[in-house]
Amino acid sequence: MAFPRRRFQYYHRLRSLYPVISSISGAILFLFALLSLLAPTPMDSDQFHRSDSLSVVAKEAIRNGDSMFRVPSGGGRLNRDIWSSRNSRLFYGCNNASSKFAKAEAVTHANRFLAIATSGGLNQQRTGIVDAVIAARILNATLVVPKLDPKSFWKDSSDFREIFDIDWFISFLSKDIKIIKQLPRRGGKAWIPHTMRVPRKCSERCYQNRVLPVLQKRHAIQLTKFDYRLANKLDTDLQKLRCRVNYHALRFTDPILQMGKMLVNRMRMRSKHYIALHLRFEPDMLAFSGCDYGGGEKERNELGAIRRRWKTLHKTNPDRQRRQGRCPLTPEEVGLMLRALGYGMMNKMMMMLMITMMLMIMTLMIQNGLIQMMMSIDLALKRKACIMKQF
Repeated sequence: MAFPRRRFQYYHRLRSLYPVISSISGAILFLFALLSLLAPTPMDSDQFHRSDSLSVVAKEAIRNGDSMFRVPSGGGRLNRDIWSSRNSRLFYGCNNASSKFAKAEAVTHANRFLAIATSGGLNQQRTGIVDAVIAARILNATLVVPKLDPKSFWKDSSDFREIFDIDWFISFLSKDIKIIKQLPRRGGKAWIPHTMRVPRKCSERCYQNRVLPVLQKRHAIQLTKFDYRLANKLDTDLQKLRCRVNYHALRFTDPILQMGKMLVNRMRMRSKHYIALHLRFEPDMLAFSGCDYGGGEKERNELGAIRRRWKTLHKTNPDRQRRQGRCPLTPEEVGLMLRALGYGMMNKMMMMLMITMMLMIMTLMIQNGLIQMMMSIDLALKRKACIMKQF
């Protein structure tokens, strides 16, 4: 009996060290975060935009008028402005409806209501909202303000009115489609719409053949998991309506706009030009891309297992996907792109942020490992105690 007690005391002492380890890890993370804030910005560095560090090949290309873009070896930039275009003045907006596009009151049927339930991250849900407007126009139905997905990966409980300006959304599209905030009551009770799902990339004819007969019978339907449920190729006026919804009707609420302006102003104070990178390298996204990323047989097996979960995910040629530029950027390719845009060696701030993130991940792994180890120790000791009692 003495031996199990001594072991229990030993593991009890080990368990008492857990708050100490957490405190030390937190202090280290705070220190690195403080250093990253005090580090100089990229624009303060003399070598950030130093043109005298161009490679001999790049200088020769500029001297000869060669249009090939070459990556500066020292992190400088070529004497070409890649942030503007000579032809930019020739582009103009063309998303206004044509004279053939009828007004909403002329085509909307009073007894047709369309609701949707979006799916995925906020970007996918935004795409679903845009497509919902087009689907309602195809069906000549009144659109109910779409519901956002509270069960997505991010577990965000925000509804439409908390992210987008709902009154602006309704008023801006009033000439194109009728929109209401909620279904009207039916017989003094809440009207529960009939639910159904349409296939991905459903065309205009697909909606007319699959959805319209059900809508004419039920009068109110809700399309579930509404992500990428509309074809890309549509009538010109419907494509223009798509643009009006995406770039004009969907406007963020004032608090979000104010936060965005504050962030943009801070970036403009540091530099005339800046770039926003949406870096994504999650396993599911890599699997959907159909590309290989140099991880060998282990990578192919893991991504293949994810791909097999979806029967509709077709097999692709990884080499062809990469040649056509359809593969997400790897960390190495992101570095090459930043170097090509004029960024030199990784500055201190970026280094500190990366170290901080690595330490945070390591701390979480250590803490989770300790918790799992302690839980297994406690379980083992309890089982031993039960066995000893039986004897």
